[in-house]
Amino acid sequence: MKILVIDDDLEILELLNSFFESLGHTVKTVSDSIEGLKLISKEIFDVLFLDIKLPEKDGIEVLKEAKNIDPQLPVVIITGYKEAEKVIEAFRHGAIDCLLKPFNFEYIKNNVLPQIIERKK
Repeated sequence: MKILVIDDDLEILELLNSFFESLGHTVKTVSDSIEGLKLISKEIFDVLFLDIKLPEKDGIEVLKEAKNIDPQLPVVIITGYKEAEKVIEAFRHGAIDCLLKPFNFEYIKNNVLPQIIERKK
């Protein structure tokens, strides 16, 4: 699977990159939402893992723009804070799941990734 991760925390990018690569996936990581949207417009990804709190554009804005570029792109929201209103808004705009930091990697491996693979069939 080809995965894009957009998060302004470089440690999170490294952590998710290592995790997904260890499972055999191809991963691109960017810390800038504008750069992430450029990648989405140039390449096809199987899933986007998107931080909800970003400096340039917040995750909701990026989610909306990503869905305009690729309406079929599954988006999983990442958040370090539990602001219910933003998470609900993300689901309203097409997010398929929400991951809270620190991550539950078993949940990602056993629930999130199989759900994306199933959507691709």
